[in-house]
Amino acid sequence: MRGSVEEGTELSETGSALRATSDALLADLEALESIEQRKREMDPGNPQLVELAASAEQLARRVLGQSVRQRELSAVVHKLVEDGAPDAPAGSIEETPREIHLILADWRAAERRGREAKAGSAAARTAEADAARFQDEYRAAQEAARRRR
Repeated sequence: MRGSVEEGTELSETGSALRATSDALLADLEALESIEQRKREMDPGNPQLVELAASAEQLARRVLGQSVRQRELSAVVHKLVEDGAPDAPAGSIEETPREIHLILADWRAAERRGREAKAGSAAARTAEADAARFQDEYRAAQEAARRRR
């Protein structure tokens, strides 16, 4: 699966998988950091401390698995590029477009946050800006998919 995308970036299944793995890894690392910050502020007798530690352990296990998967995918991508394979990704992970269903899910979540936030609040404005950004990203991904056909 290969075709032109924004600014000449090429798509490949391996490149898309590497992007998805990287995105998941970053999200889990952010969640892990948040949990660790909450744990650091808790009194040692707080019963939530044990629950948060278990959540951190679960996330850390997932991060380890994702990092192994990312290393494996990186090796495949490197070999494809080295061999000049036609399905080798042409751009960095950051330049690789996200999968369209993930963009749509983020867009819907941002709209939902906007509906749930108090009108005119900072949370509502942030959700509105996020929704607009995801809508633009979705539109660009749709156009890129049409060009690949």
